[in-house]
Amino acid sequence: MIHPIRLALAVQVALLAPTLMAQAPPVQPFSLSSGLNCILVESHDRPLVRMELVSRWDPAGLPSGKEGLAGFLALAMAAGGAGPYTSASFHQALDDLGMDLGFDARMGAFQWTLTADSRSQEAAMELLADAVVRPVIDGPLVETQRQMLIKRSSLGSPRERGIARFLWNLGDPATLLPPGQAGVDRIEYQNVLDFRRWAIRPEHSVLALYGDLNLAQAKQLVLMHLGIWGPIDQPPVPGSPLRAGARAGKEPRLLAVFEPGPGAEFWAGAPRPQQGCGPAETALLPILLARAARSFFGGFAMSFQLAPGGESLLIKAKVPSAQRDLLAAGVTAGLDRLRRSGFSIEDLGCAVIQWKAENAALPLHPGALLRRMLEGRLEPALARSVERVTLKDLDQALNAWLEPERVRFLLLGADAPMLQSAEKAGLTPSLILGADDSK
Repeated sequence: MIHPIRLALAVQVALLAPTLMAQAPPVQPFSLSSGLNCILVESHDRPLVRMELVSRWDPAGLPSGKEGLAGFLALAMAAGGAGPYTSASFHQALDDLGMDLGFDARMGAFQWTLTADSRSQEAAMELLADAVVRPVIDGPLVETQRQMLIKRSSLGSPRERGIARFLWNLGDPATLLPPGQAGVDRIEYQNVLDFRRWAIRPEHSVLALYGDLNLAQAKQLVLMHLGIWGPIDQPPVPGSPLRAGARAGKEPRLLAVFEPGPGAEFWAGAPRPQQGCGPAETALLPILLARAARSFFGGFAMSFQLAPGGESLLIKAKVPSAQRDLLAAGVTAGLDRLRRSGFSIEDLGCAVIQWKAENAALPLHPGALLRRMLEGRLEPALARSVERVTLKDLDQALNAWLEPERVRFLLLGADAPMLQSAEKAGLTPSLILGADDSK
């Protein structure tokens, strides 16, 4: 039976959602002959323009032995100049115009975000084009980045190295560099240039524009500054060595960081299952897991994170010192109970309502609106799938994600009693990092 307060809130949200959606500005798509797809969301409420460009690439295109190439390129683009500017003068040009440019890199995508006054939209588009199409990457910059990474890997604490190793082996898309110095010394300057031409291409990119400009202005801006971005520099052809490998590595079942202290953390994670989890299930799963935390994980402080694109699931539990020895057994038992019990019809109903409400509120948050557009989370087909999803679908997805042989664990802040309790829970550490370890 649904609790009366929850039911009242659900009814209020359901009534509010159509009103908010009705206020959403229309989406106006267009494209260039180069294959660059563009989306305009026109809004004249404020004299601002927000531009987001994402260029997607296949992580399987990373060459074997040089899996850190994407992270290397991301660091070089963030540290270097763009167009006719050095790094310092490029950021000075942004500051002089009151603009904010952000750059985000993850496994499979590079994304640029620029916010500017609408009166400076032409200058904004020119600077964005410089950052995307004309980054300044030279030999000395690449070598500087290499030395920085080597130094950073040698200075990292056991905790930092443990988290980096766990997330890399989990396939977390935000983790672009393998742990330690793996592959850094084998990345050459020409590798970086070739990978950039292969990964950042108009036919694999989408530009989203939001704000105080109309469709004619948007088309003119994009054509003027990104119209020349095309097949001038051909990427390597499929089948070349650049497409030979993929992220590899056998991860330990339990990675422990020996670090006595007042609290402790226990992480569980799994890569996306090959089958059993469609887009609708991926959209609802984080909401459902957050609801389930109260029932299956007791008083532990829990968080559930599904990576962009649904590539990996990360579950974190944190406890004070009084509960340290209960952590490993409590989380693994909670995961087992959750997997066997599944979700309820009430869980499903509330999750669908919350998902709709979050989408309905997006016009109030332009940045989130554009991000969800670029991720395809506002597609009508996805909304229809969410409406049709069943408990059986969600339980199958949950079992696929939490299949015991696929789940890996990270124990942070471990001491001898915690390691013993983990062994009693059936988790003998495959690898222990500590203050004296040299791995």
